[in-house]
Amino acid sequence: MRGFIKGLSIFFAIIGGIATALVLLLLLTNFTAVTTFFSVLGLVNTQSLYDSDSAGLINGATEGIVASLEDPYSRYLDPQTWEDLESKLEAKFGGIGVYVLQDDEGRHKIVAPIKDTPAFKAGIKNGDIIIGINGESTMNMSQDEVVHQMRGEPGTQLLLTVYRESDGKEYEFTIIREIINVPSVDAKVLDEIPGTGYIKLNQFHTLSAQEMADSLNTLLGENNIQGLILDLRDNGGGEFQASITIASLFLENGQEVVSVADSYGNETVHQATGQSVDIPLVVLVNGNSASASEILAGALQDNKRALLVGEQTFGKGLVQTIFQLPDGGALQLTTQKYFTPNGTDINKIGITPDYIVEAPEDDTEDVQLQKAIELIKKQIY
Repeated sequence: MRGFIKGLSIFFAIIGGIATALVLLLLLTNFTAVTTFFSVLGLVNTQSLYDSDSAGLINGATEGIVASLEDPYSRYLDPQTWEDLESKLEAKFGGIGVYVLQDDEGRHKIVAPIKDTPAFKAGIKNGDIIIGINGESTMNMSQDEVVHQMRGEPGTQLLLTVYRESDGKEYEFTIIREIINVPSVDAKVLDEIPGTGYIKLNQFHTLSAQEMADSLNTLLGENNIQGLILDLRDNGGGEFQASITIASLFLENGQEVVSVADSYGNETVHQATGQSVDIPLVVLVNGNSASASEILAGALQDNKRALLVGEQTFGKGLVQTIFQLPDGGALQLTTQKYFTPNGTDINKIGITPDYIVEAPEDDTEDVQLQKAIELIKKQIY
């Protein structure tokens, strides 16, 4: 027992020595920065007119560390924000049924209201800019705050104020929240061309790959389709693995889907697995097709498996990893850059469609879909 205690004492002495050495190294290499940090902390605690609490100060410092990366995709998620994100990835939450994207000007734009949800029924439109929630301006809110404010218990009321650029007017909507079950797939057979299926993939979450597989099996089996149009327009991405699994539905076993590289130069190549569906395929994309959508579109284009129609995609070629933290929150950190099978880096560039078709502002006719139908006809008949 005496020898055990002695050994334990030596162990902790070594650990303490290492910790002290690290602190001294930090002070020596970043003396000004470290002393400034503790000076600010002390002044806030003792001189500020406004009350502060330790948890708030620590959270603020944590957010500041991540913000210093100047990476719009890396962020500290407090416990509430992380809970909201988990709900989104699990595809079930209380809300009004919209996707929100923050643009380069910091505006919170609604992207594709989900069909048959409260927002859709109220008349919210794609492109509406959120300027107020329950009478409070969203000007200084983060995207996470806007999303959290719109979510809530089913049956509760939300007052949403939007600005619609198409007619230069503001609108107020009173919407009652509901449980939003978010199917990622909307599938049908096109009336315009017999034998052609159409799948709208809205996002990539944990159930998306299975939903895609089920929809494909139905279209191929019950409807006996001969060609498919896959619509990735306004799909801002989501779960990385879902994009690889969905790509595997269309690519041959072993074909490259995407490669990723970290800051140390370590590269991982992700390949398709399983049995592919071998029918003509056209993919629709636009400027809101991002992240996982670009992984899927890039894989299908580079492997010459599909023709892309529409507009230049968003250009998000970075992969984020989520690390859960002791306080119940999480760190979403950019850890890898991805490349299409041809080795193309699309970050801040996007993917150029094989056929560039600009969508008209009046939305009277879906010219992009019409072009896709034209291309499918040529391959089937």
